[in-house]
Amino acid sequence: MATLKILVVDDEPGIRSGVERILRNFKVDYPFMDEMYEYKTMDAATAEEALELIDKDMPDIMLLDNKLPGMQGVELLEFIRKKKYDILVVMITSYASLELAVKATHDGAYDFIPKPFTPQELKSSLENITKQLYLKRMARQMKQEGKQVRFQFLSVLSHELKAPLNAVEGYLR
Repeated sequence: MATLKILVVDDEPGIRSGVERILRNFKVDYPFMDEMYEYKTMDAATAEEALELIDKDMPDIMLLDNKLPGMQGVELLEFIRKKKYDILVVMITSYASLELAVKATHDGAYDFIPKPFTPQELKSSLENITKQLYLKRMARQMKQEGKQVRFQFLSVLSHELKAPLNAVEGYLR
């Protein structure tokens, strides 16, 4: 069973503990996936705490509130984009506006869930994110395997071409 790490960044302790409870026994499995996925949650009350946790233990997914003490959620999202961290971010906020949704999406947010959200809404979003992460990792693996196959092909090709070329060179001399 694979585990995806989720960082919940919200200044409301009830949201952080609620997400942890919702995901405690939640697992995602699709027929095309090699294994079932479960979730390990971490939480932070501020964007600054979140940055420390990212440096210590890079999460796969971040549930990010926009209204935070200190640095705002969209600022943290912009920082993550600039650093090119491989984190799928879902914005969760009770101050949902079209402007915020557009900015967050532009800065790399994968999804946008307005508060209050139901456990099913959160689970549904995470199912989609898990599929996305799985497919992204498979594509990366296939790309790497493709590079290895091309390298092996070129190695064999160069070896196979050397033998006839050496024979031709020998006859010419």
